[in-house]
Amino acid sequence: MKKFTIYIFLILSLLLQGCSFSDPKYINFSEKSSPDFYTKEIYSKLLNDEEYSLELFNTNFYKTVSINKEEDNDIIENFIRSLSKDNYKTDGVIPEEKEPYQLKIIFDDSKYVIKIYSNSTVTVSPWDGIYPEDIINIEDVPNRYNLFDFCSHIEHEWKYNQWYL
Repeated sequence: MKKFTIYIFLILSLLLQGCSFSDPKYINFSEKSSPDFYTKEIYSKLLNDEEYSLELFNTNFYKTVSINKEEDNDIIENFIRSLSKDNYKTDGVIPEEKEPYQLKIIFDDSKYVIKIYSNSTVTVSPWDGIYPEDIINIEDVPNRYNLFDFCSHIEHEWKYNQWYL
């Protein structure tokens, strides 16, 4: 019986060797092909008119607010369109403080998270991405497409509706 247990243990340990890899890569690229890799993915899905939903997550209160199409008014598409190559940071430095807002873009086949740190910095990544986030400087983005202001507006509107309705 002891030999049988030892054989089972050896077989299982040999079969489960693949679970010990510390950094699996599903695609054999070592780096992103461009600093706006994930942003381009989102933009191409938006241009193909793929259905999506948008949610605002307030990281301070842990509240999620669904954003309807009237409030959205193509803010993501216009925001991405207003960006230039100069907006993307290639140094890879993400702010250390916790982001106050996260915008979740949910397509049928994928989810993306836009972390909004301030009026000047956002990051874009998929829910389960293998590359570093796209780091974007939004200081020169027009105010009407500023995601920090948009999230702040949605939060205030939600609080108002909770209080008065």
